Amino acid sequence: MEEFRYPYRDKVIKVGEIYHITQRAPGSEQLFVEDNDYLTMLSLLKEWHQEFKLDILAFCLMPNHYHLLLKINLPNLSEAMHSLNTSYAVRFNLKYQRKGHVFCGVYRASLCLDDVHLIGSSIYIHLNPQKAKLIENSLDYRWSSIKTYINSEIRSFVKNEFVLRIIDEDIKNAYQIYRDMMIKYSSLNYGNIIENPLAVINFSKSIFKSLLGILNNKKLNGSFIAKEFELDRMIEEFRKKKRKNTIEEKRAILYLIEQLKSRGFNTTETAKILNTSRQALYKLTNQVEP
Repeated sequence: MEEFRYPYRDKVIKVGEIYHITQRAPGSEQLFVEDNDYLTMLSLLKEWHQEFKLDILAFCLMPNHYHLLLKINLPNLSEAMHSLNTSYAVRFNLKYQRKGHVFCGVYRASLCLDDVHLIGSSIYIHLNPQKAKLIENSLDYRWSSIKTYINSEIRSFVKNEFVLRIIDEDIKNAYQIYRDMMIKYSSLNYGNIIENPLAVINFSKSIFKSLLGILNNKKLNGSFIAKEFELDRMIEEFRKKKRKNTIEEKRAILYLIEQLKSRGFNTTETAKILNTSRQALYKLTNQVEP
């Protein structure tokens, strides 16, 4: 599996993997003011995913941010995101006769670690409008891919079957199961990934046992749960250790850095979690080869 890094972007992206992408507007500003703005973004997404050979598995457009669940097929995510955001920003600024940034900083990219995390990510994305109290029921939201997950008659550029066939090989049955899960998990309390990159992982952890029951104990790849608890232990152990500056310790912190980056944390956030400084992280990554 090909791995590629983006300089100055705090990202390590693997071709062939699936990522939950989030991008927001600055402060309290909006990305989408009226229906035509949402339609503009949808039109761009239809052309964009074909141009950059990206598979869109799910999406949700919110007034001040958006979510994309993407399968990466080429080492071009940075170029693709720049193209999408620039294309929309130019249209938005021209329409509203404004200048300045439409998007806030760099997009977040969180790796989906296994099937449970992938299903959890899609449900989390589709529940966003209801959690934000934009609508009473997320199943009725116009600006997400939810309709393609609950109605077999809808045709779309969204490759919903990638997720649905994990749920059930009988695709008709999968539509109904997905609808039931949306209703069941809509009352759960969970964090906001815009503020906390671990929100989706924590959401996926919370539905794991229930998910097995809903899927009739179908064998799912849920190994990330054990890995997440192990990562928590390693981080806590590292925070309590006295620094010895050995090659083993440097390799250990490099591993932790890579794991946190894959979950969407930037360098500043990673340094805070590991109880160290940005300078120390940069120094280590320059000195130690993975």
